[in-house]
Amino acid sequence: MPYREILDKLNKNITLTSHECTILCNSILNNEVPKDELVGLLISLNKNGFGSDELSGFAQSMRNFSVKVETNHMVIDNCGTGGDGSSTFNISTASSLLAACCGVRVAKHGNKSITSKSGSADVLSELGININLSSEALSDSLEKNNFAFMFAPLHHMAMKYVAEARKIIAPERTIFNLLGPLTNPAGATRQMIGVYSQNVMRDVADALIKLGTEKALVVHSDDGLDEVSLFKKTKILNIERNNITEEYFDPSVYYKYTNFSISDLRVDSPKESAKIILAIAQNKKKNIFRHIVSVNSAFILLLADITKDFASALEICEDRIDDGTMLEKIQQLREFTNKTENA
Repeated sequence: MPYREILDKLNKNITLTSHECTILCNSILNNEVPKDELVGLLISLNKNGFGSDELSGFAQSMRNFSVKVETNHMVIDNCGTGGDGSSTFNISTASSLLAACCGVRVAKHGNKSITSKSGSADVLSELGININLSSEALSDSLEKNNFAFMFAPLHHMAMKYVAEARKIIAPERTIFNLLGPLTNPAGATRQMIGVYSQNVMRDVADALIKLGTEKALVVHSDDGLDEVSLFKKTKILNIERNNITEEYFDPSVYYKYTNFSISDLRVDSPKESAKIILAIAQNKKKNIFRHIVSVNSAFILLLADITKDFASALEICEDRIDDGTMLEKIQQLREFTNKTENA
């Protein structure tokens, strides 16, 4: 079906199937849709509203076009949508590094800053880790280091055809704001995804099921974070065996940070974020920075079946900071990535 027939249905406010969305996104990524039509298409999607069919359809197309990272291992991604407006230090990146110290193979997908002060690519670069690795080097890193960072522009090169249309529509979000976490190049079948609003949690969860995800957590905190919070309860949609269950995580069971808030986690630059992550790894102080990383990392351990109990997962994470393993991991990744061939 030519994309213009699908576009005509969209403009008539007719709901598209997942397959039609894949065809439509294929046309976009093949650079067959003129810029003006693409802008109108994205605006129409926003106006009509999009759910799990549209998300899974577009994500399947992006997966098909992506440069893959091969691995024989079960890998986990911990990636947020961004856009929560919090400007916190890179919690998901730090928790991913910590999880890699605890026996989890983490294939983290990410980008430079778009809506925040520091993107995952920015802070890893600031930590001295080379983010421009070939797919073969990333596979090797997963094998040897339990961690690989897949820099989105190197794996989704066809997204350059969408960039200008997104800039025209900005600051309004488009469907592509939700697609990053759904398009892991290593084919992660288990994921922890933070989203910018509770309103999109169910659609993202349903899309994950349609895309064949084995096990996942979709999270959004009551204080607005696309992470598990230390200050307010976090809503969690738990996906397993194609079922979705809803639960809340109450941090006050473990920590009593009643006089703190998101503002205490904010940074102004990748350099400041890297400084916080290094301080955590160097075990300088038990504080909100260390604890929020440990909490988020503990949920990754549960996803990986390292343990079935949150309290024991949290203890494992804290121990890997205490014994210096997290600092060793950062040093290991610096050495490995900077002696490895670039993409």
